[in-house]
Amino acid sequence: MRPVRLAASVLAALLAVSAGGAPARAAAPEYYLAVGDSLSVGAQPGKGPTDEGYTDDLYAALRKKHPDLKLVKLGCGGETTTTMLKGGICTYPEGSQVGAAEAFLKKHAGAVRYVTLNIGANNTGCMLDGDIACGLTGMAALVAELPQIASRLRAAGGDGPAYAAMTYYDPGLASWVTGGAGQAVAVASVPVVDVFNTWEQAVYLLNGYKVADVNAAFSTHDFTTKATVAPYGTIPLNVARICTWTYQCTDNDGHATPAGYQRIADTFEHVFS
Repeated sequence: MRPVRLAASVLAALLAVSAGGAPARAAAPEYYLAVGDSLSVGAQPGKGPTDEGYTDDLYAALRKKHPDLKLVKLGCGGETTTTMLKGGICTYPEGSQVGAAEAFLKKHAGAVRYVTLNIGANNTGCMLDGDIACGLTGMAALVAELPQIASRLRAAGGDGPAYAAMTYYDPGLASWVTGGAGQAVAVASVPVVDVFNTWEQAVYLLNGYKVADVNAAFSTHDFTTKATVAPYGTIPLNVARICTWTYQCTDNDGHATPAGYQRIADTFEHVFS
């Protein structure tokens, strides 16, 4: 290349940098951290984690506002408040899911935009099988341990992220479709779930979390409004929600269907908006 052409090329490059500034850098990633039990990883009957869970659906919605958002799922199927604190089901380098979440929040301080949490259903799920003693033991653990979980996550993440946690729907309503005594069991299950959710909601609010009221979104208290659902016929709306949005009526499995997960995601999205 001749000296004149070389000088012209250098000058053009300098002018381009001067006019447009330094070359654009890729936007720094932001994170949505999902912590919880099997619902947080989209479990369904016969399946482990899926990409159809509420965290996936919520992530898709949040990413429309924040294109650089990345989803990090730390959830563990079967997790209780005890195992979330101490480990024992899923393997984490830090020893527990809470430890892993704390490490992530500290490592990515200032870059975590959202944190969601759901935990506690496995503490008391044995009540669905009639094991009241087991349920009471699990509830005692929930009372002692949920405040630790909520406060530790909040302390690790600081004031930067938006935090939200959920109330739970009531799989016990599925007993209604068995008729007879099953309907009495369904009715009795609602106040039990109310006690559970009241405690969870109080802990979350005290620690600065928004609460996605999934229990209300599933119409848990509405025995009055009727809906027709095959093959059960006309049933109360709250029962219809459980039969349609979970697998409890068909498979004796309380995990949400894709439609149910979407409903949970919509509820979280509303409190983040």
